[in-house]
Amino acid sequence: MRSWNCTGRGKGLMKKLKRMKLINWHRFENCVIDFGETTLLSGENGAGKTTILDAIQFVVICSANFFNKAAHDNGKRSLSGYVRCKTGRENKPYERTGEISAHVALEFYEESRDRYFIVGAVIDSATEGQETAVRYLMDNCRLSEEMFFKGKTPRSISEFRSFNSKGIRQWCKTQTEARKMIKARLGRIEDKFFSLIPKAMAFKPIDDIKEFVYTYVLDAKEVNIDLLRENVRSYQDLERTLESVKRRMEKLEQIEGFYEEAQDCVKRDGMYEFFLSQAEVDLIKERIQKLEEEIQAEEYRKKQLTSQLEETEKERAQKQEIETNLRVELRQNQDFIALEEQKKELERFLEEEKNCLEEKRILKKSIKKSLDQMDKLLEIKDVDPCVRECRKILESIEEIQNVPEARALLDQVIQYKNQMYGKVQRKLAEVQIRLRERQTEREQLEGEIQRLKRKKLSYPEAVERLTEAVREEFQRLGRKAEPHVLCEVLEIADESWRNAVEGYLNTQRFYILVEPENFDIALGIYDRLRREKKAYGAGLINTQHMEDFDEAPEGTLAQTVTSKNKYARRYINMVLGKVKMCQRYEDLKKYSTSITRECMRYQNKVASAIKPEIFRVPFIGKNAFKVQLEQAEKKREVLNEELEMLQEKIKNLEFAADPLLTGEDVDVKYRLEILTRLSQVKALIQKCRENIKTLEKNSTLIEKQIQLEVLEKIRTEIEKKAGDLNRQIGIAEQKIENRKEQLQAGIQEKLKFQAHTADLTQKAGDKALNWKKEYEKQTSQKTFQQFKENYEKQRKSNWTRKENSEAFMTEQMVQYKSEYNFGAPASMKGYPEFAAVYDRLRTSELLDYEEKVEAAKQAAEEEFREQFLAKLQENMKQAQGEFKELNRALKDIAFSSEQYEFLYMPSKKYRSYYEMLMDDFNVVQGESIFSGIFHENHREVIDELFERLAIQNDNNSKTLDEFTDYRTYMDYDIKIIHSDGSYSYYSKVCEEKSGGETQTPFYVTVAASFVQLYSNNIGGEAAGLVMFDEAFNNMDDERIGGVLEFLKRLPLQILIAAPPDKIQYIGPQMEETLLIMTDERVSYVEEYYNGRV
Repeated sequence: MRSWNCTGRGKGLMKKLKRMKLINWHRFENCVIDFGETTLLSGENGAGKTTILDAIQFVVICSANFFNKAAHDNGKRSLSGYVRCKTGRENKPYERTGEISAHVALEFYEESRDRYFIVGAVIDSATEGQETAVRYLMDNCRLSEEMFFKGKTPRSISEFRSFNSKGIRQWCKTQTEARKMIKARLGRIEDKFFSLIPKAMAFKPIDDIKEFVYTYVLDAKEVNIDLLRENVRSYQDLERTLESVKRRMEKLEQIEGFYEEAQDCVKRDGMYEFFLSQAEVDLIKERIQKLEEEIQAEEYRKKQLTSQLEETEKERAQKQEIETNLRVELRQNQDFIALEEQKKELERFLEEEKNCLEEKRILKKSIKKSLDQMDKLLEIKDVDPCVRECRKILESIEEIQNVPEARALLDQVIQYKNQMYGKVQRKLAEVQIRLRERQTEREQLEGEIQRLKRKKLSYPEAVERLTEAVREEFQRLGRKAEPHVLCEVLEIADESWRNAVEGYLNTQRFYILVEPENFDIALGIYDRLRREKKAYGAGLINTQHMEDFDEAPEGTLAQTVTSKNKYARRYINMVLGKVKMCQRYEDLKKYSTSITRECMRYQNKVASAIKPEIFRVPFIGKNAFKVQLEQAEKKREVLNEELEMLQEKIKNLEFAADPLLTGEDVDVKYRLEILTRLSQVKALIQKCRENIKTLEKNSTLIEKQIQLEVLEKIRTEIEKKAGDLNRQIGIAEQKIENRKEQLQAGIQEKLKFQAHTADLTQKAGDKALNWKKEYEKQTSQKTFQQFKENYEKQRKSNWTRKENSEAFMTEQMVQYKSEYNFGAPASMKGYPEFAAVYDRLRTSELLDYEEKVEAAKQAAEEEFREQFLAKLQENMKQAQGEFKELNRALKDIAFSSEQYEFLYMPSKKYRSYYEMLMDDFNVVQGESIFSGIFHENHREVIDELFERLAIQNDNNSKTLDEFTDYRTYMDYDIKIIHSDGSYSYYSKVCEEKSGGETQTPFYVTVAASFVQLYSNNIGGEAAGLVMFDEAFNNMDDERIGGVLEFLKRLPLQILIAAPPDKIQYIGPQMEETLLIMTDERVSYVEEYYNGRV
């Protein structure tokens, strides 16, 4: 490719037009014209200057549609007019009639090869308007007469081809063939040549700089976006499909959520029903117990009152009798009466002795129970000696003389028992704690089982917290990406290596995976959680620059793992691709990192066995939840067995604690007093007997009178007491009757609720144990009545929530059925069908579409980057470089008192597009255009452009043509620098300028366009032909001189047609000056030397 050369005449090698042969071309009947590197064609109007240029143009652009464009845009000259020499006279419109053959032949000199070639045209005209033209190429030859004439007659097309058959290299009957030949032979130049030649010959004032630049400076360069549009549509279609899948999943997740809420409410209602039924049982028990206690108390009270009444009546009768007797005796024998009284006292004490003996019998019964407990204790090794001593004393109750000593020994035994009972209770508490721990563990396991049944795995808390935080941030930013836990997007291809994969990856299975463009966002969220002390230990994978890990190395653990997610696949290939699989542990040391199926690992020169608990629970693959569910259910069975064992142990400890109870010992302790009372009563009996003996011997009248007064008072009090006792006995009997009726009703009600509770317990199965535990916990903190009232409210509220959730679920189901034409019933019965669809979408279709969207996005991104961004940026930079080259050429050239500088700047209308296209961040660094800094900076432009790419209609196609034209994104102007250093802009002053001032930029720009055209050739040496017709009109000599100085610096061959008055300004700077003259019939050419022909 040729480059700009602005340092003088060193123009380099080119294919120069040396001569032209015209035969029957208007008034040129047979003429040969020589051309120099710069040639001026001058002559009066109508002499034939333009005729020569049109002849050259006819050959090189292979068209007759642009004749005489300098004179008028709608020039009337035609090929027929040139061949037949149109005169314009009515009586004789053409000089030539009949069958005519005409020739235009151009002889070029190829400097690099020092050889000539001819391109030309032969025209046969049978009648006016019936012209046939062919074009040809002849290599390694020059113009000669015999080529074109047979005698004196110009050769026709067939004659010419026949005569020159050996020299003709190409023969072109169509314009397409001819233009292809011209482009190739003149240096494999671009199609722009065919439009630029006629435009250069037709000067137009520059009214619209942008249109002028489009026409003369910058070529339209095609950017093929067909594949890009297809990729964008495919990407957007897939993305819409993926969004549809996600929307379906969102709706199904809502349905699932309402279903689970309803099911949870149903489960809670079962628990609440159990709670309320059990509370009712316990409340009834409390009432029954209270009634029984009231009945027992009233019966005891009645018995006491009756006993008191009987004693009172006896006492009253005795007193009455003594009083009567005493009165009689006072009148008769009072000493006798006193004696009788003492006898009666003796009888009363004897009765009391009888009662004491009954109490002693009860004491012996209690002592027997206490002795039985002590016998059980004495079977224990190292029992305290006080137990044996106490037993020795208690077993010989008749021989107890010192009651306080016996009570002291009992106190020691009670203290010892309490100590032992405390130890047993502590052991019992330990077992109960273990029982509660296992119950809690089973409760947690039940929750995990329920999650697994919903196909949801549990991860470390930090992983779940970080995943949810990243997901929320993506939603806030409007990003459609989803974070994944690594194990969720992996599958094990060879199950025999599952343990090795799970064990080697260990916690890496729970690493969080995001797309490369979202890593920085996710990392920011992680750091925030770290600062807030909410997440530690979770792994976040950076998947950037991992393209080298697309394939799993042969023989490595990576070959056993697959994934539809390419980023997961690359990470696994990176991590497991260095781990060799060995069949025998003896082979481990052959590799730097290796592993066996049995999980013997070799790494860093160390062999180690991976702990089974690491890989025992699988997490990788869509079926991992099934294995975990089986493991969890087996663990639940083991826990249930352990719970039964602990409950049995508690039962044994409670049995062991029974002999340590001190109730009987305390009863014995306090009943021992009856022995003392019995001794006292016996003493009173003895005294009474002695009194009887004394009274039988001695009694006085005064004593008897005093006794009578006392007896009267005692009798009155006794009668009053008896009346009160009768009233109290009646009240007690009424209360007992009422309480017994209430008790019978309570017992029947209790049986009914006990049966209901038992039925609920059986239906609850394993959950019943947890319900009982929770019930005991709750009722330990409040009364049964408070508990019942609270849970009646909770149950009512819970059932309302259940009905609301079911209603919401049904509503969502109806919407889903309508929107997606789904056939399942919108009810709890139809839920499994909805759940099956959700599971299929989540485990299969979602991942498939995510992978397809990612592939389509990459294809669209790659095509957008390479076919749009890169090519448009390349074209724009190349255009800017061409402007810089043009400005360098213009830098030291003055046109009159002015200099010119061509300006380019970002388009005001498409500035945002310009900034995106010239942003090297994407092109150079290869970052994704759909994310990161590049996307953040140009989001609106990319979205608008992709929206246009996806639309298919004629109007949009025109718009896209504009968007794919690199010239669209720049505005243009010409800076006019004045001699005093000031400047102005052409766009602002063009309407005020004269013709000469507006012509200068035209010639400069057109010449630059030709330099660009010929410099862009791919055939090595190219032509440099430029033709200006009616050049430099209205330009002064200084401007003409400036333009010519500029043109002579360029690697071009210049042909200028100008009127004679311009010879003095143009001629001196031209290598050849030719005068075109005519005698109104024939035109001819003469050379002009120093003002002489």
